[in-house]
Amino acid sequence: MHVQTDGRRGAPAAREANLFHALILLSTVICGTLAPTVIGPVLPAMQKHFANVPDIETLVPVVVTMPMLVLGALAMVIGAISDRIGRKRVLVFSLVAYAVAGTAPLYLDSIHAILASRALVGLAEAAVMTVSTSFIGDYFSGTQRDRYASLQVTVASTSAFVFNLLGGALGAHGWRTPFIAYALPLLLAPLVQIFIWDTRRETGTAAAVSHAGVDEPAFNPWLLALICVAAFGVGMVFMVVPVHLSFMVVQLGVQSTNEIGLAYATNSVGIIVGTLAFGWFIAARLTVPQQFALGTALCGAGFVCMGSAHDFPTLTLGGALNGFGCGVILPALVSWGLRSLPFSRRGFGTGAFTAAQFVGYFCSPLVVMPMVAHWGSRFVVVQAWGVALLLLAALGFAVALIGAQRLKLS
Repeated sequence: MHVQTDGRRGAPAAREANLFHALILLSTVICGTLAPTVIGPVLPAMQKHFANVPDIETLVPVVVTMPMLVLGALAMVIGAISDRIGRKRVLVFSLVAYAVAGTAPLYLDSIHAILASRALVGLAEAAVMTVSTSFIGDYFSGTQRDRYASLQVTVASTSAFVFNLLGGALGAHGWRTPFIAYALPLLLAPLVQIFIWDTRRETGTAAAVSHAGVDEPAFNPWLLALICVAAFGVGMVFMVVPVHLSFMVVQLGVQSTNEIGLAYATNSVGIIVGTLAFGWFIAARLTVPQQFALGTALCGAGFVCMGSAHDFPTLTLGGALNGFGCGVILPALVSWGLRSLPFSRRGFGTGAFTAAQFVGYFCSPLVVMPMVAHWGSRFVVVQAWGVALLLLAALGFAVALIGAQRLKLS
């Protein structure tokens, strides 16, 4: 796929985006996986450290989800800004800002100050996730775009696997230590500065992207709204395991942060397998409704397994199965979104469905914790979520089947 630069004097010069450039952009998704993973194993220890703070049981999960709230509030705005001023400068600045804010809890000793630093992490994360995904949509098209959308989630899940193990290992040295990992985006900022180029159109010049106008859909705000609703639901479901798994493991009598990290890592392996299955098998064989129904069924089955677990292996198996379902749904969502957006609104649209997904991340513990308080057990609540998702998946399969039959008859 070729991307063109300014062509005022003669024919536009072309630049080719290849696997190397894709890997740089794919690597930036670590900003999305660091927040809910590397600190997951130390959440119980953090809660113990701040035990005297009122409502600490709710505040500690919000440490994980605060970046999601800010991302949800600002991703669409940042995406629209990147459409206007160019994506590269936004991406480079945000990678540096992410590292600075992300490592702040190493020296902060107030839970409220830590929450403020997490809000800044969310601001930077909003820019990184929106702009890097938009770049993938700019640089590639068609099947190649869908494949890289799948690989984006694969890379995110692989890094989540590593960060979960890393968080467990670093957590053995204190709950602050895992925040060191937030400095990693500093390694990516120079690569983006040197090798990635802007794709925005300059006023009065040739089109910035050679495939603009080729397979370009019209902007449909109602379709984007539907994608955003789906993204919110995906975010609600996805965040249950990152926030609550460590507490469920501890409730079963496991105290080692290494074992807690292993449980998180197994969930990440499930997501990796799911993304690979989507990119190489599911995407080409199932329609979008069928993809979402399959992923929802797998997520629900994983929750039921987790909720009924009485030992560590069963709980871990359920987390892996849930991860497999999430690994199907997440790239399906990104592929659907990118396929539906024209170049001129790609930053805005990507920001919109990314924002909706991360608002779902933030809202998830705020919905789950009152349910836990009412029923008295995370296991009961997670199992109830699983049953609800299985019923939703059955409805989805029925709708997809009816749609397929109507298409055959027409």
